[in-house]
Amino acid sequence: MKLRSLCFVLATSSVLACAGESKTVYVFSDGGVPGMMPTAAPSTPAGGCADLDLDGYQDKLCNANAMGVPLRGGDCDDRNNLVNPGRQENCANQFDDDCDGVVNDGCMMCRDLDGDGFQDRACNADRRAGADCDDSDRAINPGVGERCGNFKDDDCRGGDIPCLEQCMDPDLDGYGTGSGCYGADCNPNDASVSPAGVELCGDTIDQDCNGSDLACRQNCQDMDRDGFGVGSGCLGPDCNDADPETNAGARDVPGDMIDQDCNGRDLMLGMNCADRDGDGYGVGNDCLGEDCDDADARVNPGRAEVCGNRKDDDCRDGDRGCSGMGQGACTDVDGDGFGMGGCPRGDMDCDDNNQMVFPDAREVCNGTDDNCNGETDECPRRGQLCNGLDVCVAGPGAPCRADAECNLDANVACNLEVGECRILDGFACEDNAFCNPGAECVVVDGCGDGQRSCFQNKGGPCDESCDCTSVWVCHESALVCVECFSDGNCNAGDSCTTGGYCAESLDLAFGDTRDGVMHGIIDCWSRFGDTAEPQACAILALPNPILVGGLERGQLGPGSEDEISLFACNTDELTSAGYSDGDVAILTEVFGCGAFDLENFYWPDPIRAGSTGESCIYYAPNKSGFGFPQDTRAAIIVDRCDLSLLR
Repeated sequence: MKLRSLCFVLATSSVLACAGESKTVYVFSDGGVPGMMPTAAPSTPAGGCADLDLDGYQDKLCNANAMGVPLRGGDCDDRNNLVNPGRQENCANQFDDDCDGVVNDGCMMCRDLDGDGFQDRACNADRRAGADCDDSDRAINPGVGERCGNFKDDDCRGGDIPCLEQCMDPDLDGYGTGSGCYGADCNPNDASVSPAGVELCGDTIDQDCNGSDLACRQNCQDMDRDGFGVGSGCLGPDCNDADPETNAGARDVPGDMIDQDCNGRDLMLGMNCADRDGDGYGVGNDCLGEDCDDADARVNPGRAEVCGNRKDDDCRDGDRGCSGMGQGACTDVDGDGFGMGGCPRGDMDCDDNNQMVFPDAREVCNGTDDNCNGETDECPRRGQLCNGLDVCVAGPGAPCRADAECNLDANVACNLEVGECRILDGFACEDNAFCNPGAECVVVDGCGDGQRSCFQNKGGPCDESCDCTSVWVCHESALVCVECFSDGNCNAGDSCTTGGYCAESLDLAFGDTRDGVMHGIIDCWSRFGDTAEPQACAILALPNPILVGGLERGQLGPGSEDEISLFACNTDELTSAGYSDGDVAILTEVFGCGAFDLENFYWPDPIRAGSTGESCIYYAPNKSGFGFPQDTRAAIIVDRCDLSLLR
């Protein structure tokens, strides 16, 4: 998210460093930045006053001096890092944010500095005309669509969305079709509708993709229609009833200095934490804890449980049903506290003959709706399914960190490269996205019992040919899928290299070595110059040695002083020898003949006639690994023929 007009007071000096005009001052005792967890919890500062919320201001009961140097005090709520004398008053809540003793002072007029029709959310949190999270940029407001990967919160719904691989996502909200998505999207053309959407009651729109619109709560004063407010019928209290994206069930955006989830603090992220959904919970020493669903920022152990939303918000064994208090005498047959009438725990028991079934129960894999949420045997994490009694295992596409988290009995294992459960090579599948990277879900005759299975493409790992698609075979020693092995699978006129490539065999007569190699290079560049993977172009049968060494790479013939690169860059000599203008242009590009041109030709080792092994001309789409400077342009390689993959 773009942070604007910030000032930082350095703890070691009185210097105020600002970026643009600002009324907001953030103070960090350890040189930190907004949204990042301090490197170490500070001890009680000099003077004996605590700073419990680490916002740089001490409790006013101990230090009343709000802006003194070097000791700052006057914090009127030292357990909330969003309330201190250095804050700007947030007109969208009912707190004394700046600790001046007055709530919402100076909030009579709302600004629209960038003229985009949306007022600054510090004054107006209503998304219809306000809630602008960057009032200095007219391209950022709640009325535009989110654009992934631009490091901006375009639609003011909580941070940038990363562009996901293997995810068909027309509205770029992170939800769509494919294993790379955070989950399925019930409306792929509307970024405001997804499993992470903000549900508004009574508008007939299913913003959060739970299958239905949120019914407006009875006995609940709820100005922003998010289900949270004041009254016994609300889902819970609301710390900002003018903003539907601020409530106990909302996602807290790290580092924006706003308390979206009403827990009294802004979320601060640690540096050493593998945290895919950005909620502060994941794997690593700086995480706030482990996450039971790292694809959903609204699910973690630090959340409040929201009843009836079909989510295990707090990672404590499933959703909690919403139970109102009935009237009259309680009829509770099974004695679990739920039943008809005024029972102590509510009147929402869906099976009053089973003491283990009630709205607060833990859902287990037993064929029963244990927690009365309308679903049977649901698991807490995306992609999980019940597999036997009380066991949830992940299917293809589900996030994972180890094989044990995936359904090994169904031939699904954890692919650490993508951090997801994927179908093992050679086993039945329905979609390419559920196979390992590089594999394809196809039918291969004689393999996989004739059904669609995951098979590797060229360059993929294999143990036998039935691990590869029908186009490729498994190289017995290199154990990768290749074009051919022992002269199999090649077209007429081509031979199979020992590395598994089909290539033309060039038998060069004595004295024709230089021109033969030159025409082999020209043909290779012409045929494969636009392809995206390595190719073998020709197998060289050399009648005389080609010596390669130092700057005299490519000497031809015993004792000959002809340097192959000098010949390739001599236009007159090439023309006299019968090379066309097109041939000359290719050789000029490959050998880098200009003073500032990069050479796209690599011949690493001496190759002598009669020596062990063949010599081959290869086309490589990327020169990485061949001794060149960092460059992604293609190159011609002359090297051993037993190479199976050029990297």
